[in-house]
This record gives sequence, C-alpha cells and structure tokens, in this order.
Amino acid sequence: MNGPRGRNSMMHKSADQVERFVEDGQAWVALAAGLVLLLLQVPGVQDVAEDIGLDDSRGLLITIGVLLLGSILLELRQLKRRVTPAITGRQHYSDPNEMYNALIEKASEMTDPEHLRIDVLGLTLYSAWPQLEFFLERPDVTNWTLRLATLATDTTAARHWVPDNWPQESSTTIAQVRDFEKGQGKLHSHAIEIYEYDFAPAVHGFRLGNGDVFISTLRWRDEGRLGKHRFPYDYVPVRDISPEADAARALFKNWFDQALLSSSMNRG
Repeated sequence: MNGPRGRNSMMHKSADQVERFVEDGQAWVALAAGLVLLLLQVPGVQDVAEDIGLDDSRGLLITIGVLLLGSILLELRQLKRRVTPAITGRQHYSDPNEMYNALIEKASEMTDPEHLRIDVLGLTLYSAWPQLEFFLERPDVTNWTLRLATLATDTTAARHWVPDNWPQESSTTIAQVRDFEKGQGKLHSHAIEIYEYDFAPAVHGFRLGNGDVFISTLRWRDEGRLGKHRFPYDYVPVRDISPEADAARALFKNWFDQALLSSSMNRG
C-alpha cells in the first residue's frame, strides 16, 4: 500500500471515517437539542434553567430550533446524495447507449498521458467501434492507445455458442478499424492493437487508462446461444475500493488477459 493506489485507499478510508463521525455527531446534537426542547416544556424545568443563568428562554428555544433545522437539512442533503446516482460513483446502466455516453464522457476527461488508453473486451465490436471512432476523430483527441479484443473470425471454440453471423461481423469491424488506423488513426497519432480470441465470450466491457471499468455479461437466449441485445453495464470507478469493485476489476482483467493469451496462441 505504498504506491499511489495505497495512498488513495488511505485517503478514501479517512474521508469515510470523517463522514461517519460527522453523521454520528449530527445525530447526537439533534437528539440532545430535541431533548432539551422537550424538557423546557415541563413545568418547573424552565424555572431551574433561569436559576442556573439561562434566563433568556426565548433565545434558547430559537438556538435549539436552529440546531434542529440545521440537522434536518443536513440529513436531507445526505439522503439526496445517497439516492442520486453520480457519474463519479459506481453506477448501473440498463441501456448500453447510456453507458457509451458515460464512457466517452469519462474518456474526454483524461489529461494524464499515461491514462490515454482504452482496453476493449468486445464481442464483435459492432456497436463499440462506431462510438470509439467518433471519439478518436475529435480534433483535440490525439495519442490514444486502444487494445481491441474481439471474437476470432475463424473461431472454432465458440461456433456452437454464438450466432452464426458473429465471426463475419467481427471480420467486418476489424476491416473498418484497419481502414481508420491508416487514415485518421495515423493523423491523430493513435496506436491500435487488435486481438482475436477463440472462446465463447461471456464477460465484456471497457477499461480506461486510469483504471475505471465498464463491465457486462452476456445472457443465454432461448435457442441456446449467447446474445448481445439489451444487456446492462456496471460502471466501477477506480476510486471505489470496496470488495465488490475489486472483484469487478479482477473479473475484467481475468477475461481480457485470457483474450490476449488466446490471440497470441492463435497467431503462434
């Protein structure tokens, strides 16, 4: 935990601890203020308050009321934060189009040269490539590295588990990528690597250079083959250090690394 990730982890944990402390303190302040407010309504308690120097009961009531109101407003703010999804936190996308919008938005925010990279664990890249191509053609987008993993055009292992047109679809997309690479890709100084894997795809998604992951899994269709329509995505930001986030990142890495290995074995 001595590197940047370790320092970030400690900072996030410290921030969480401070946040919990504030929330717990807020609850105790509200409880105490409410209790005092109730006690001041009990006959005789107000006289005792005046005896100990709290003779301005109206001012005291106003102060307590302000504390209670402030506590309620803070609680409402925290509730809104918990129930409102944000692009900076983990998020679920039931619509792939919404996921692509978020992916391009996050990629557009990258400024560190070491983060200008997208790893794509694709199926046939049929829907992914047009989105990426549009982004890579932007005048201000240069020097990006793309590693694209797609189903092998001559696959044998996946033939019985995917639609018959997927290998050809993958071949068509690969040709489009190669054409882009020779033209706009070269003009914008992009580096593009294509890897063809030979296994039945199940996990797919995207990993940005800063470690953010968009991940999804395929579903079986009624005819007993994998399908790619209407599947959801989960966005897992690098700042999320929960066990669930670590598991999602490890799952993507495991399948992406296997795609690279499968591709090298096919070429060898």
